[in-house]
Amino acid sequence: MTNEIQNDTEHDDLLDDEFVSISQCHALAAQHFLEAAKQHGLAAEAYDAGNLYETHRRGYLAYRNQLLATQYAEMAAIDEDDEEFDDENSEANGQ
Repeated sequence: MTNEIQNDTEHDDLLDDEFVSISQCHALAAQHFLEAAKQHGLAAEAYDAGNLYETHRRGYLAYRNQLLATQYAEMAAIDEDDEEFDDENSEANGQ
């Protein structure tokens, strides 16, 4: 449970910043995808043990982390597209 609180705190701290860099977005996406995978594994173990409450709880946490990971991945992709294509277009046009 402490890890979940720590992840939420780190997430909230980054949202308070004016700008989250592309590298931070990639790192956060990776972190949340890893956490989602971990939660899915724990959900499978809970299901095998017959604990449906824990199965559903872990499934929800996995889903929540997946959503956050996808949002960070999208933010990184959008920011990268803006940066790279602007630079490439400037060079291609001789600017």
